[in-house]
Amino acid sequence: MTVSASVPPDDLLARIRWSRAYLNPALRRISDYVLKNPERVKSSSIVELAKECDVSESTITRFVKTVEAGSFQKLKIKIAEELSRDAGSGTSEPADRLVYEDITPDDETAAILEKVSSRYTETVRDTLKSLNVAEVERAVAAIQASELMAFFALGSSMIAVENALMRFMRVGKACQFFRDFSMREISTATLNSRSLAIGISNSGRTITTTESLKEAKKRGATTICITSFPGSPITEYADIKLFTPTVTAAAGSAQYHESMVSKIAQNQIIDILYSCFAVKNYDASIDALERTSVYTSRTRI
Repeated sequence: MTVSASVPPDDLLARIRWSRAYLNPALRRISDYVLKNPERVKSSSIVELAKECDVSESTITRFVKTVEAGSFQKLKIKIAEELSRDAGSGTSEPADRLVYEDITPDDETAAILEKVSSRYTETVRDTLKSLNVAEVERAVAAIQASELMAFFALGSSMIAVENALMRFMRVGKACQFFRDFSMREISTATLNSRSLAIGISNSGRTITTTESLKEAKKRGATTICITSFPGSPITEYADIKLFTPTVTAAAGSAQYHESMVSKIAQNQIIDILYSCFAVKNYDASIDALERTSVYTSRTRI
């Protein structure tokens, strides 16, 4: 596989979604079109698809090779098979307005339980396969070298920050995070080459998070971003980039993609970074966990 050393998913649409983070703009444009219009793609010619995506036919051929579809014809057959399978299992019913990814007004409780759980499982699997091991190791090394970990996030991405604060502070890492915008801006002025700034934004376009990472980089801090979109503004200011999967159903039917599912991927990455760091500093981490357990035990009856 040309986009990563990791093993891609078996399903073609999942593989396209997984590989998206590593594609150049032209190939990414094709992947977005395929994910949003699989029904149309399965009956399109290579000439028609190239025209729709504003690319050359050779670029379509390169995309087919990149996602390991074999040939353009095989790509269409595979898409048709997966759409047929999903339709048979009731997971791709179209809807104009959805309250949650792929949940329709006609779904009964049992179906909702299955769909929500399946999306969580799919997200965890795709996150694992999309992570670049070398980038993870670089991030862990940056954590180990830092004297202070400063976090920046807004909205529901703050859930991952709260998880990170609890994880890393318990093993002895100095951390900071400010919810107040003014304090957040002021805090970046205190960062230096011994600091590590981590910006978390699913879209990669959250203004305050992006600007904070930009300022942190100016101050000499090492910067990490956790986002789903490689071409987003936040990646311009990140020394280390960790990508979560774009949380989109295979057939692109969901309307609201800023769901809690994307936060599962962010928390998964935080837990991976924490675990890798704790293992590399095992004795010190165990000692710190034992010291802080005195305080956490007070919260339980």
